[in-house]
Amino acid sequence: MPEYKLGLHHLLSVVSSVVLLTLHLAANAASQSIPQHALSSVQMREAATIFIDSLTAAQRETTVFSLETDARATWSNLPTLMAEPVGLLLADMSDEQRLATHRLLRASLSSQGYAKVAGIMLLDDVLRQEAMQQLDSDPASREDLFRVAMAANRSSANYAVALFGDPDSDDWGWKMTGHHLAVNFTVAKGRVGFTPMFLGSSPTTVEQGSLVGWMALSHEGSRGVEFMQSLSPAQQKIAKIHDTAAADVFEGPGRRASLADYEGLQVQSLNAGQKLLLRILVTEYVRNADFDSADAQLELIDQAGWKNLWFSWRGPVALDGEFYYRVHGPRILIEYNRQNPTHDHAVVRDPQNDYGEAWLEHHYKEFHPSIEEAINAARLRAAAQR
Repeated sequence: MPEYKLGLHHLLSVVSSVVLLTLHLAANAASQSIPQHALSSVQMREAATIFIDSLTAAQRETTVFSLETDARATWSNLPTLMAEPVGLLLADMSDEQRLATHRLLRASLSSQGYAKVAGIMLLDDVLRQEAMQQLDSDPASREDLFRVAMAANRSSANYAVALFGDPDSDDWGWKMTGHHLAVNFTVAKGRVGFTPMFLGSSPTTVEQGSLVGWMALSHEGSRGVEFMQSLSPAQQKIAKIHDTAAADVFEGPGRRASLADYEGLQVQSLNAGQKLLLRILVTEYVRNADFDSADAQLELIDQAGWKNLWFSWRGPVALDGEFYYRVHGPRILIEYNRQNPTHDHAVVRDPQNDYGEAWLEHHYKEFHPSIEEAINAARLRAAAQR
């Protein structure tokens, strides 16, 4: 029996190593032979041009900005009533403009990334329906202007698009932001960056109505649990920083570079099977971007060394629990936090190149109001809508 276990472990190690090598070689070969028309940068330029051409002169004034403005780095995961976004809301677009917006999203994201983004937006309609049902069941609650305004603000149409620079130039960017969503893209001389990217969902699983059982972010939590469960008790002890989950992701909107140090378990101590599960976890996030930009980011992680990644955990190791995990290294930061059983947040950053800063040789200043400031602003807007 010991010989069988040893042989099985050796076979798993060999298979895992072959899979990792095959993925790496395939990505490199593909990146060298992609036809021009299939490149993300080309398709994004075409889609962005169609979108801009659909705008009126007045809409362009509030939708297209210079590439250098710090508005690029002003985004939020809060409802738009609490944090007004830069750009043009889907609610204020024509059908033609909405079609162009979705074309731009698909040009910038993979099919899985587009499905997640569209799903997050759709979840706000679910939240709106739930909030309205609660108001209808308690007529007295309609005296609370803030609560009524927040319910009305829930909508898949309350997401804003903004473009920065000229898509016909070498360098430009665009973003979409709204409740539980912020996707930021940079195009710089054919290279495409997709960080920072914030994704969240509430409810994590729809539990009533025609969409019951449906999830926008189906694997982010489970991939982390699967990896943590693959660790030995000794490894888990090193990786687990605290018995309770974090309050939120640490490097959310306006809080980049909040994590000065790595923590937890260093990847170089993992066996081949564990390294494969970690790569699956990382690609669950990185491959939300389209294939060539995702391949390029994975290559940057390769160059920095997967052995230089660190993994940490907070909270119970249970899919139905409240937990937090982090994957952190020189060229990738992934944070996931299960806020509660029906609410999660995730963020992906490149510590060296958010907003394409290293390519553009330009630094952006992030800004986000405190939660108290956001709530006060929302109350004022709610009162003004009366």
